[in-house]
Amino acid sequence: MIGILTTSYPRYPDDGAGVFVRERVRALLAEGHPVEILAAAARDGIHSDDGTVTRIGAGDLFYEGGAPEALESAEPWLRLRATGQGVLFSLAMLRHLVERGRGWDAVESHWLVPCGLLACSALPHLPHRAHVHGGDLYLLARLPWGDSAARTLCRRKPSLVFASASLRDRFTTLLGAEPEVFGAECRVEAAPFDARIFYRRSEEEQKRLRATVGLGMTTIFAAGRLVPIKGFDVLVEAVGRLPSARRPAVVIAGEGPERARLLRLARAADVSLQLPGALGQCVLAERMAAAHLFVHPCRVLDNGRSEGMPLVVREALACGLPVIASDSGGLHALHGVDGVVLVKDDDPFALAQAIDQALRKVF
Repeated sequence: MIGILTTSYPRYPDDGAGVFVRERVRALLAEGHPVEILAAAARDGIHSDDGTVTRIGAGDLFYEGGAPEALESAEPWLRLRATGQGVLFSLAMLRHLVERGRGWDAVESHWLVPCGLLACSALPHLPHRAHVHGGDLYLLARLPWGDSAARTLCRRKPSLVFASASLRDRFTTLLGAEPEVFGAECRVEAAPFDARIFYRRSEEEQKRLRATVGLGMTTIFAAGRLVPIKGFDVLVEAVGRLPSARRPAVVIAGEGPERARLLRLARAADVSLQLPGALGQCVLAERMAAAHLFVHPCRVLDNGRSEGMPLVVREALACGLPVIASDSGGLHALHGVDGVVLVKDDDPFALAQAIDQALRKVF
């Protein structure tokens, strides 16, 4: 039996939250490994899990705007609430680990904070595969004892799986030495996605999908939480810089605290912006296939946080969409990949030029 610890896991079959964890679970099941999953519960308590999943209450910390954003909110009471939710979730998961871990042969954790550290503390004797995705490493580095915790984790000799080479480099910087020096094994392995849903459609299918979703004009598609690190405000400003005769519509799938601000920016820039909310995986894939261009304008925040290897970019590439993304974080590894153009992050002028050139190629 392999225990899976995660803060995010699909709450229903078509949910996009933590889909890469589900894909890893599917791979383990296909290899013949039974699994038991401990995952955060959603605030509304609505889940359609099978008997392998145990949900642990966490309020809205992991399924709304995101834990890193909540823990560094400008509002003190929001930071305090997020910290409280994180502590209570960690204590509850620790209790489950003590009770259930006796029957496990190995453990896999997704996100070092808190899951990787909890597995290291509660089940030090078990083989441990720890997946590092991005925001978790940032949180670990921000903790006053983060470097010591990272070294302790490595001394338990886990197999560390980094979503991008940049994450491995950042973890090495935190440690002050290569992880292998402390006993860990390391690999760089992009998070998996469901290739049965995200795949290249025929031209006829693309036309049908465009008609079905009502895309009557050139459309840029983007997806992700509506939070500052995603840089969607830069996308809106960039499109607003294009000549009105060649200005595409913008569709951004996702929810988050930036929603109202993005709508205001779009009105001021005279940009046609649709925010359909969080989409299920099947609908997301169809919207990608119907669009003409995918843009992921993520930025490096002032506190140094950047993205690892956003799964949605790889999903868009699988759908055959040309992609423009910021040359930051793990996305730097996409240099030279066919169909990808990387631009300087947080630069609406450079992004506008890249979008204009890309759309000229499409048409």
